Amino acid sequence: MTWQAASHQWPKSAQTIQTCSESVLNQVNGVIGTAINKVKAIESKVAFARHPLSNEAESLLANRQKLDALLVQGQVLCVHPYQHQVGSKNENGDHLSAPVAVQTLANKLIDVQDDYLPAGDLYVQGLMIAEQNMGDFTLHCQQLFNVLPIPELGLVARRSNQALDQAQSQFIKPLPIVQPRFKPKALINIDPLRQVLQYQGGQVAQLESIAGDKQTPVQKLQALANKRNAQLTSWHDALNQLKNSNVAVYQFTATGNANVISTQLAQSSMPGHDHTYTFAALFISATPLTFLSELFA
Repeated sequence: MTWQAASHQWPKSAQTIQTCSESVLNQVNGVIGTAINKVKAIESKVAFARHPLSNEAESLLANRQKLDALLVQGQVLCVHPYQHQVGSKNENGDHLSAPVAVQTLANKLIDVQDDYLPAGDLYVQGLMIAEQNMGDFTLHCQQLFNVLPIPELGLVARRSNQALDQAQSQFIKPLPIVQPRFKPKALINIDPLRQVLQYQGGQVAQLESIAGDKQTPVQKLQALANKRNAQLTSWHDALNQLKNSNVAVYQFTATGNANVISTQLAQSSMPGHDHTYTFAALFISATPLTFLSELFA
């Protein structure tokens, strides 16, 4: 198995769940609108019944189990230029070439001194960012972190961004701050005022609730329908926004025990030593990494 160029794409497993869920949810607004019109026509004599889409929705409740199944337990092993005894440092900053990063991961997979070394048959998904300059490395680390918020990757994105800023402003000497310092803004309340706000605030809240009750039950039902439709639209738009990403990475996929995967890593093809800014991570689990394997292909 070799490291291959890959681009971000939305996993089919997540899309399938969304599509079949929205086959019912997308009908909610129209059905509720029709129901409201019927209720308005017979406001004086309303008979309530079960939701028209209830049976269809009930048949799709297994989507919860499918969604939960995409979350698997495992380990994440990361290497990057800012790790002690992994990256190298010179007058130009911290560096880690792609071949060294991959070899470090391969060596770690056979480190029998580590009590948490994964054992048994494993599923491994590797992702790697390898760049020749700090600017591209910082940008792509942040883009990948927005998709996969790995804590270690967030650290790398912040450190590389700081290093980039320092390199661009190393000849600018800021003026020293004048003492004393301003503290951040906060509520300036003494205890009696807090208690007044607590008790009288509760009274005012009741007044606001009573004064705001100006709608008939039909109007409230209309408002509830509009609120639910807006929320469903918001979820739909948010999911579609997650799918749009221009993250470009190298990926590595393997199965087997740690020794086999270590050998495959060491023998894999990858960017050369001229890619001196590298972040690489292995996602390791005893169960298939369906979502991750489909997220980058």
